[in-house]
Amino acid sequence: MPITTASNKGVSALAAAAESERVILTNHGRPVAVVDSAERIDETVRQVREATSAVLDWAASRVSERGETMSFEELCARAGVDAAVVVARFHAQASAGA
Repeated sequence: MPITTASNKGVSALAAAAESERVILTNHGRPVAVVDSAERIDETVRQVREATSAVLDWAASRVSERGETMSFEELCARAGVDAAVVVARFHAQASAGA
């Protein structure tokens, strides 16, 4: 949906549209933003967490089958993830839940 169309319809109409489907806002035909329902976002986050857990479980089983050990930093490096970012996110989530 072009941004101008969304603007003309108003926030209420945009929110109503997002309840039934994800709305992609465009500027000159180029996607620039997404408006989605809270329920769909929660479900997507849940699915990503489950997939992440499954991948980590698989990786752990592969490592244990080989009798290898791997540090957290090595695991992050192999996964292409910055270990410091993972630790920072952990601490942020832990403090938010406290």
